[in-house]
Amino acid sequence: MTNRKQRIDSATAAVEVMRKAAAELFPPEHVPLGERDLPFWLNIIAEKAKSEWTAHDLELAALLSRAMSRLEREEAVLDGEDTVMSNAGGTPMQNPRIRVIADLHARVIKYRQTLGIHSRGKGGEARDVAKRRDMARGLEVDNPLADD
Repeated sequence: MTNRKQRIDSATAAVEVMRKAAAELFPPEHVPLGERDLPFWLNIIAEKAKSEWTAHDLELAALLSRAMSRLEREEAVLDGEDTVMSNAGGTPMQNPRIRVIADLHARVIKYRQTLGIHSRGKGGEARDVAKRRDMARGLEVDNPLADD
């Protein structure tokens, strides 16, 4: 017998969502996060409802947090370096840190896709996103709540 998901509009599902919403989500102990990783963790966890996070998702979220933190640190270091360097023989070469940053960036993208928190996973098809975006821009322009 397959384990079917409850409909979100059922009373059972509503109770389960409320129960999970009351709990705080923590990184798994086997994927430790440093202090610099925690702001990324909090932003990632906020991307989905608490009831949607599985144990495996939390592992991936912790790995994504670490990757984003490392990416930020590597980019900060690169800001103080040249993108073109000379090797021992004086031949110009690309700073190896650029490749490290590209690899970290690719890892971040893959983790986001796996978690379903990339743009298509969150917003749907591009045509639907464009329609919603146009409507939102119109509301922002004609916003009666804006102070002029």
